[in-house]
Amino acid sequence: MPQPVFHRLPGALPSSGVPEESWPFLTALLNAPGWGVALVGADSRLLWMNDLLASLCGRPAAHSVGRLLTEAWPGLAPSLAPLVGRAQSGERVAEELVSGRFGEVGTLRHLTVSAMPAAPASAGVLVLLRDNSARLREEAALRASEEHMRSIVEISCDGYFFHDRGQFLDISPGLARLLGHYETAELIGRNVIECVAPEFRVPARDAMERGVEAPYEVAIVHRDGRRIPVEVMGRPATFQGRAVRLAAVWDVSSRKSAEERLARMEHFREQFLGVVGQDLKAQLQPLQRDVLALQHAAQMPEALTEQVGRVGQGVRRVERMIHQLLDFTRARLSGGLPLQATSVHLGQLAEQVMADRRQAHPTRELRLTAAGDLRGTWDGGRLTQLMDTLVGNALYHGPVTSTVALLLQGSSEGVTLQVHDPGCRVSPENHATLFEPFRRCPPANGGGGGGDTDGLGLSLYIARQIALAHGGRISVESGATDGTRFIVWLPRTGGSQQSGS
Repeated sequence: MPQPVFHRLPGALPSSGVPEESWPFLTALLNAPGWGVALVGADSRLLWMNDLLASLCGRPAAHSVGRLLTEAWPGLAPSLAPLVGRAQSGERVAEELVSGRFGEVGTLRHLTVSAMPAAPASAGVLVLLRDNSARLREEAALRASEEHMRSIVEISCDGYFFHDRGQFLDISPGLARLLGHYETAELIGRNVIECVAPEFRVPARDAMERGVEAPYEVAIVHRDGRRIPVEVMGRPATFQGRAVRLAAVWDVSSRKSAEERLARMEHFREQFLGVVGQDLKAQLQPLQRDVLALQHAAQMPEALTEQVGRVGQGVRRVERMIHQLLDFTRARLSGGLPLQATSVHLGQLAEQVMADRRQAHPTRELRLTAAGDLRGTWDGGRLTQLMDTLVGNALYHGPVTSTVALLLQGSSEGVTLQVHDPGCRVSPENHATLFEPFRRCPPANGGGGGGDTDGLGLSLYIARQIALAHGGRISVESGATDGTRFIVWLPRTGGSQQSGS
């Protein structure tokens, strides 16, 4: 009778009983890519192995063939021997998972093992091994990567979910709680749109269908019916080996509440400024008219002339304080002073400021020096206010004998404005707080020479706000020999309609 396959010498292909022309095909089959093939005898001795299995062992086949499994593969035998034993008893073992090392020290392998009895049973067991180590490592790395990504997403947002064409595949506990659910399984399989407020369902569905990746806002519905504003941002992702969408969700309730509070504050600001400004001005206008009429009266008693003049100065001072309070309120509530920028020639504004000051203070020496290009896009009214404030501050704090100089120098980038009083000095300890609100400094060095007092301590603060609103800056330099200089730099085109400090 022909001998069965694998019945002859260990380590050699059979010859007797197998047609010679079949040997190449049998060799190719036994060395098929991906499968290690071995024949184990009835005494658990390794009789033959193919080339791939030998490479997995990391040694030539001759070193293993003829040995017991426990000797040939000591690291793998404890897991493999029970499967071989089952095959020896006649059972066909199909694709069992086994992990171990072929040697005592070596690479840990994860194998899929099939074992079947040979014919006849005394011939032993045919064992097929497929190395799944690389695939399992890739799957483990993929799972670790997915867990890492989920951890990052969960930390960076209030919740996230995976979906496929709008159906929940997975959802984070944070988002589930945001929707009022304590078990994420309650939402798996449901349609995402069911959790969106009705008025946002059409844009939300459109964003998901088009794969929008830019953040967009919707409102989701809590289990108790509350609407919660959220921001959603989607990205392509892989979930369990398939291409899906990942969406991160942020609860923007606090931001929305803050925006509503700011809107209410803005509305209150407008109402406050409108009511206060108009009411206070309305009360001053009759007084101004009456003072003006008295000053121009033909038969004004000489004894009353000085008194009426003092009343007129007081009315003008109160009007200036009202304007300062309104500017201070605008700067604090709106984050800066509003501007109405137009094409302006700063030299012409400076000439008007100095002319008005000369008329009000005929005994003081005022000098204007201008050079360079002084044209730019600024708020002319505000810059007039700025220059008038600095000149008036110098007149008030400097001695009556000092000369107040206003210097303008234009350059390619902007204009530098200086107000210099050589007879005035600001102590170093006051430099840091000079431009803060409600800081009032008494005249120094024999000052008080007819300038305007700053009863509220707001004039320099507002001057700084005007400079900042134009995108510029203001500073002060003061020394014992050179007096005090207020220096303002203004970009030729700068600032905005609303600028803060």
